[in-house]
Amino acid sequence: MKPLPCINNEFTGALIKGTDIVWLAFPRYDSPSVFSSILDPQRGGHFFISGEVANQEYLVPNVLLTTLKDGSEITDLLLHGEHGLVRKIAAKNPLKISIFPVFNYGKSPATIERLSDNVFKFSNPESSEFLEVHLLFDKLDQISENSWTVYGEGYIYMGYFKDDRFGIYGKRQLKFDVARGFERTIAYWRNTMKRGRSKGKIAEIEIEGYTGDQLLDAYQTSVGILLGLLYNPTGAIVAAPTTSLPEVEGGSRNWDYRFAWVRDSSIVAEALISAGFSAEARRIIEFFSRMVSFTSKPFIYPLYSIDGSVPPKEEEIPWLSGYENSKPVRIGNAAAGQLQLDLEGFFLDAFYKYYEATGDENYIRSHVDVIEYIADWVSENWKLEDVGIWEERGVQGHYIHSKVMMWVALDRAGKLMNAIGKENPWKETRHEIKEWILQNGVNNGIFVKKVGSNEVDAALLTLPIYGFIDVQDKTFLNTLREIENQLLYKGQLKRYKRDFLGETKYPFVLASLWLARVYIRLGRIQEAKNIIKGILDATQGIYLVGEHIDPDRKEFTGNYPQAFAQANLILALDELAEAEKKEDKS
Repeated sequence: MKPLPCINNEFTGALIKGTDIVWLAFPRYDSPSVFSSILDPQRGGHFFISGEVANQEYLVPNVLLTTLKDGSEITDLLLHGEHGLVRKIAAKNPLKISIFPVFNYGKSPATIERLSDNVFKFSNPESSEFLEVHLLFDKLDQISENSWTVYGEGYIYMGYFKDDRFGIYGKRQLKFDVARGFERTIAYWRNTMKRGRSKGKIAEIEIEGYTGDQLLDAYQTSVGILLGLLYNPTGAIVAAPTTSLPEVEGGSRNWDYRFAWVRDSSIVAEALISAGFSAEARRIIEFFSRMVSFTSKPFIYPLYSIDGSVPPKEEEIPWLSGYENSKPVRIGNAAAGQLQLDLEGFFLDAFYKYYEATGDENYIRSHVDVIEYIADWVSENWKLEDVGIWEERGVQGHYIHSKVMMWVALDRAGKLMNAIGKENPWKETRHEIKEWILQNGVNNGIFVKKVGSNEVDAALLTLPIYGFIDVQDKTFLNTLREIENQLLYKGQLKRYKRDFLGETKYPFVLASLWLARVYIRLGRIQEAKNIIKGILDATQGIYLVGEHIDPDRKEFTGNYPQAFAQANLILALDELAEAEKKEDKS
């Protein structure tokens, strides 16, 4: 898939292909879509403006400026604090507008009611919800029920409303000012980005083909997109704003990622802390601290709905053809029922990094019960089998990465307790886990994917990243060579060779960036830069990254933009800047 711009407003997100909105779920990320032509061009519904695109760029993160070849401009954003979309148009020539909402994931075409010359109501025929569209132009011609010609400058406002108690038309007790909301939203994102740590050092990185300003744009866009993916009412963050964009075109590896994964979210929190957004990272940590169960495994589910509820059942949507005929289209995610043992380690690592960045001892004290319960549970249950980080269905084992992250959980819990003067009762178990891994997780001088296997996987790259072992350790270096031999493809890294669905086709962006971060730690700076360059090349100047990368076509596959990959781009750039700074000093 060629990279598409994405706009978000901490409630939901939209993908824009040229001038066409091809994905949008209202009112929140995990709601049924109203535009989903990316999954079915005929049935999905879309919001199109005519004109040939000359250039697209973010004015600020989550605000997209599209310049047409005739000089016309379209600025797209989702309003702050509202379930509303605004498209500002400055037309040099007349432009055609076509709006075709289809509710319930392409199942229910909207019924249309004209409320006035420039206000239209698009209703879901199966419920009371509706979209209210205001075409705010001095001159406007209606072409058909769904299409208009607009002239000059103006705004298109589209608001989502639950039922007829709400809406704007006929209820104007208060002034309705689209222009003000539009400008204030831009100001919100601009001011938000100013709160991050100064990133002049990013602009000093040298990567072939990219100026310092371009690398800074890539960094800031990455930070901004993660902030936009945070569901503001709860502090949950979605793994991606989309569902069923395939790992392999025409295949069945199509999943719904519009949920808050413990692992992915913890990685995002780590990246936001690194970028100077500790307050937002704390909101993510707080969301998951409220999910910790004291009756069973701390994180019973690997993922949660963004309101904190139990994730929905995985279902198939048979009436949609799928992206490039990739079936089935799925909603919900069956991984919610899996046992994954690495989650608690990722969470406590993010918690500890928050403390390192802020020194907030009171926050530790207010979460002692959570920290202690997680560490106690891990101490009692670390010998269990699980499905591992890659969520293989129907396969369980002693995955080495899972055991390492359980070690991380006890390590970080102990450090957090020490920070507030409390005892660390988990030292002995932590040492026991490490010895077990070194005895059972090494085969012929290399760490292996799981006990009893000869295979390696990319998750083993996290061993030095999370401090389990020194990056120069001989066994790890042997493992690294094996990972390079088995999983590298044209400069990018696959996560493993094969799984329950067969041979993997494309490299995994997260795995590639882990490898880049390991190379940075080893002083192999140019190799790290080559990986980062390959990923940036595939973004084609949009700087949003997907789940998988096709190095041949320089395109991404899978759900997009992918939060944990975007987060690791931030971390890799931060670590690269620090390494180059040290190199300059020496």
